[in-house]
Amino acid sequence: MPKSLVLYSTIAGGFYAHTDDLEKAISVARSNVGDDVWKKGFSGKDSAGATVAAITELNVAGIEPVKVEGELKNVSFVENKDSAGNVYPKLRVDIANGDNVMLLSLDLKSDVAQRLIAKLDSCQPGDHVKVAAWASPVDRGERTFINHAVSVKGCQGEEVKANSEFSSNLKTQTEALESTLKSAGISDTKVISAAKTNKRIEAHKEKLLDIQNRFKS
Repeated sequence: MPKSLVLYSTIAGGFYAHTDDLEKAISVARSNVGDDVWKKGFSGKDSAGATVAAITELNVAGIEPVKVEGELKNVSFVENKDSAGNVYPKLRVDIANGDNVMLLSLDLKSDVAQRLIAKLDSCQPGDHVKVAAWASPVDRGERTFINHAVSVKGCQGEEVKANSEFSSNLKTQTEALESTLKSAGISDTKVISAAKTNKRIEAHKEKLLDIQNRFKS
């Protein structure tokens, strides 16, 4: 059964099949706007931003977002290594649709992966699911932040709810970690933020390994 690798683009805000044509279109878009603009990420309808540049090149290449829907076959944790020895923890989701299997591969540190894990915890092997993700701008005071939202729907179109207990416990843990660091005299916001990010990655990895075991059994 053929398998296609599917990635989430934080710039375009959607799922795309990983192909040479996709790589080429993204490379052209990135060079058109420059690295500084590209690294700012999703930019909505800003004509000078990375998102419009990416969507334009994808349209020219005839590349459309992928609809991720089908039978949930497997959920697993994998670690990819690059030539420099850096390790990248990933969420891997196998979804079968007809004769094709989509391999959804997402960075464990990303919004989409973490939100998807909390919802996959409420799913069973063989469930029919429809997965969607998109960029969701949030205004906080003078600044706009980009969150990436996730939806998982079952065969009747009902939204699969995230494991609220897991999310609540994690919030408590990260708040406790921040308090502990501040009590120890650590006030650097970047240090605190990095510690909380690592805590979230570890917690989601643990939850993902739980789900993986359930799917294997």
